[in-house]
Amino acid sequence: MKKSLCFFVFCSLLLASCWDNNEPERMLYIHGVGVDYKDGEFEIYAQLLDFSNIAKSDQPSTDAIQTEVGHATGRTIDEAAVNLYRAVDQKILWGHLSYVVFSKQLLESAQVEQVIDSFVRYRETRYTMWVYTSDEPLGELLLVTPILNKGMTYSRMADPLNSYHQDSFIEPISLRKLLIHLDEPGHEVNIPFVVSGDKWETPKGVDPVYEIQGISVITKSQLKGSLFDGDAEGLRWMSNDTARAQITLKDDGDQKSYTTIIVDNVKRKITPIEEGGQLRFDISIEVDITTSGRDGREGEEKLKKEITGQIKKEVERTYAKSLEQDMDVYRLSEQAYRQKLKAWQRLNDNGRIHLTEQSIRKLDVSINKIKTERTTRN
Repeated sequence: MKKSLCFFVFCSLLLASCWDNNEPERMLYIHGVGVDYKDGEFEIYAQLLDFSNIAKSDQPSTDAIQTEVGHATGRTIDEAAVNLYRAVDQKILWGHLSYVVFSKQLLESAQVEQVIDSFVRYRETRYTMWVYTSDEPLGELLLVTPILNKGMTYSRMADPLNSYHQDSFIEPISLRKLLIHLDEPGHEVNIPFVVSGDKWETPKGVDPVYEIQGISVITKSQLKGSLFDGDAEGLRWMSNDTARAQITLKDDGDQKSYTTIIVDNVKRKITPIEEGGQLRFDISIEVDITTSGRDGREGEEKLKKEITGQIKKEVERTYAKSLEQDMDVYRLSEQAYRQKLKAWQRLNDNGRIHLTEQSIRKLDVSINKIKTERTTRN
């Protein structure tokens, strides 16, 4: 009997166990990160979530604190993260990191490649996190909560596609796509520029929320420039991922009356053309529109002409503004690389084709389908 008991105890010691596992309630979960660079040091802002207030409902108690933001500095981004560990009570898990915000100062410092490399190499982070940039204080920005005190996992920063499908202004970008664009010609990428907007209020006052204002364009080594508001509107017509956008036109015969047209199902095609030893580009854009049928205009052709003219104007404006800062926001160099490789090899400079005002040879915009919204009688 004694021998059997000893054998049983010995075998039990050999069994696999969960002794090295971490208990979920004894860990801290990072949801968002902001990275800044000042006075030769990296500054990291880490947004921690309290999942006990989110797991039961998408709208936590109004008295609950959903998030806290920690701050640490270091000579490298990794040193800053380690310094952050010294000011926490539990182990930090990075596996739930949903987004990262780069400050304008970081992008201007040429240190962004080191930061991206640290996120890519760390085993717990994922390539699916969303990437943003901002010039606002990152500590304050990460404390912004969603409208109606919804869970932080439903914020625009963590879940950008939800609102993008309703208003496709600036296309969100993941870390995976950012790396692809930096590695492919012309080695630059458009990053959404986020601010805290003041368009919502509660009985207690202004309720700040995240708002996408435009884009910043970066390479691996520098910030090339930024486009905001109307200067960036042409981007929505140059993306096949645009789900829904709008155009506002002035009504005929009434200078104070306007009509808003919904535009969706955008189909963009870029064709590089070799001409006179140089590369130029033909661009065609097809869209569907939805109108109320009461826009005060005479005939369908007039409406089509005004809408296509407005889209063309926005595409040309964004292109002209990007040239002022030597940016290739439509990724024309990549299209040349994929479709006209021999010409691209001859003409490229570090992966980029030199672009001018004449680089767009033709820009055709057409309306494929007109849909009518439900109307009511007067």
